[in-house]
Amino acid sequence: MMILGENVNTLKVIDSSLRLIVVPLSLGSTWLTLTNHQNNEMYGNIEFSNLKGLKFLVSISAISAGYALVAVISSWVKNLMNKAWIFFVCDQVVAYLMVASGGSFGEIVYLAYNGNPKGFYKI
Repeated sequence: MMILGENVNTLKVIDSSLRLIVVPLSLGSTWLTLTNHQNNEMYGNIEFSNLKGLKFLVSISAISAGYALVAVISSWVKNLMNKAWIFFVCDQVVAYLMVASGGSFGEIVYLAYNGNPKGFYKI
């Protein structure tokens, strides 16, 4: 595949494209989570800062967006990071963090179905 007059590996283009897709999606979900405010007559004002699960989800989402951007840049700049196993290990760490944040989001789903009669308090 020719990009800017240079022969580029097709797998490298696909990898970079998939990593670039992650950045706006992660930033969008982070922005939506941070700016969303719910008001319930039983629980009062509910924000993302009231739940540890959402705090963790926002943090990991921002970390994954930053990592994806750094990975794209480092994959195109020669001699910056040319070891494939470094990308593999970092990808695994970010994937496991995303799974853990999804698990912590289970706290929110549990509260949505079962409720918390004591109310929400800042943690």
